[in-house]
Amino acid sequence: MQRCRVLVINDYATMGGAEVVYQQSADLLSRLPGVDVERFDDNHFPVGTTKLSRSWNVPAARALEKTIVDFRPHRLMVHNYHNALSNSILGVIARQKRKLGFRAYHTSHDYHLVYYNPALQYFDKQRPVILPLDVLGTRAALTHRSTAKGFVHDAMTKVYWHAVRGAFPPTRIFETIVCPSAFMEEALHRRGITNTRVVFNPSSVPVALQPANASGKQRFKIAFVGRISQEKGLAEFIELAQSVDFHRIDVIGVYGDGPDRLAMEQRFTSLIERGKLIFFGRLPQEELFPQMRHFADAVVVPSLGAENAPLVIVEAAMLGMPALVHDGGSMATTGDAVGNKIKFRSQPESFRLALDRLAAHLADKGRKYSLAEYLPEHYQQRLAEIMEIGGHSGKPAFTRTGEAVC
Repeated sequence: MQRCRVLVINDYATMGGAEVVYQQSADLLSRLPGVDVERFDDNHFPVGTTKLSRSWNVPAARALEKTIVDFRPHRLMVHNYHNALSNSILGVIARQKRKLGFRAYHTSHDYHLVYYNPALQYFDKQRPVILPLDVLGTRAALTHRSTAKGFVHDAMTKVYWHAVRGAFPPTRIFETIVCPSAFMEEALHRRGITNTRVVFNPSSVPVALQPANASGKQRFKIAFVGRISQEKGLAEFIELAQSVDFHRIDVIGVYGDGPDRLAMEQRFTSLIERGKLIFFGRLPQEELFPQMRHFADAVVVPSLGAENAPLVIVEAAMLGMPALVHDGGSMATTGDAVGNKIKFRSQPESFRLALDRLAAHLADKGRKYSLAEYLPEHYQQRLAEIMEIGGHSGKPAFTRTGEAVC
């Protein structure tokens, strides 16, 4: 019986949320009947160290082409590529797709297909602002400064972006673009990319736990989970907590690491000494989730960018916890149906009200969260249907050489 060969591609083997989904997708696809999976990531190519090599990584393109020729996949699932693999791989995929007849799919983890800044941000006097979706495709999208590095860098970024889109239109490279959120799908549609399907990212917590009993509590422990860097908004969240005198907040626990950790520890030394702020560092998932469950009453997602589908919202619900979420971009819509999200804006009064809503939510002994669409088995089934593999294919397709596709 012909087995289906699937090549799963990503910039990095490990890094952040997209890499977790990359590894999960490869694992889950490999469990489908009749499917063989190969991974391709930075273990197979050198990551560029200069701006030029990261913009067009020739060694990465050559390494991918060799892998495709050797493995002869029937399907390609591409996750992130523009950060390290670079747009150089698009020509390889297009060329080998014509030769071998495989089908290619892409999971859009950020906004690089629709805007010059993959975080969907523009800069107003060096201050990052989330670009509204209705600006996409308009003259304002072109005139907004998409980088804080100056006019020349911004102009070159836009020229390069349009050149790549013109040479390699996403609708021709990929049969389907998988969107982890409805917000992402809307963004793509506004740029004329309509070959999309919404598939929610799978939770890394495999089993949903019952919400912990927090009735009667007036002050709560809040957990931040993620990369400690400017765009994640942790410093702004801590300042917001200070502005309301830590209203209802007992302590903020930080799980993660990143380039801004040392500066933040120095900046908020007094809070650390008072026990209001704790840095736990980065933990493996098998340690992280039990510790979160034991330590926190809720998590916070304070990102300054639009994000896409922050898994921590869903993982908190799987652990039985609500999430305080900065009201902006996809964060404002992701997981609405789950029922664990409480939104806040970056004003003290809005934040104070959100904390009061959090207290009322935690006091509800009957609270439940809807998580069926985020379970790994649901994600696996949806990918299998879209890619037509693992018993979900119709009539067999054939390459130009007569080889059965799956």
